[in-house]
Amino acid sequence: MKTRLFFAVYGAANLGLLFYGVSVHAAPDILLKPFLLYVYQFPAEAGRAAIYLAALFRLLGFFNIIPGMLGLLLLLRMRISPEKWMLAMVIGSTFLAYLGPIVFDNTVGRIGFFEVVEHILFLLVIILGILMWRGWDPGK
Repeated sequence: MKTRLFFAVYGAANLGLLFYGVSVHAAPDILLKPFLLYVYQFPAEAGRAAIYLAALFRLLGFFNIIPGMLGLLLLLRMRISPEKWMLAMVIGSTFLAYLGPIVFDNTVGRIGFFEVVEHILFLLVIILGILMWRGWDPGK
């Protein structure tokens, strides 16, 4: 039961990373507008700073696509032949990749429905990661 829940939560979390990364990469304004509204407004003569910030947000999205894909590929591989190093990679990559979006959301200070889901998934990633690591049995 714990193993199935682990795969379901980590699969959903990594799919969420992919969705977040693709959406931010395609339209960085979804991060730029809240940042400009709630965190900092650039002076009128600093138009290039907003362009630079949009490029940084695209980079943030790109760096969520990579661990999301890596996590999904390793989850698939773990179904075939479970190994402890794969478990460590899945837990580590998913945990670290969620830190960026969560730090951004808390910096902006605007928490909506998707941010709450993100925080819940992050908590489940931590709890199930610890439980799987402590009770690792590749035969299950």
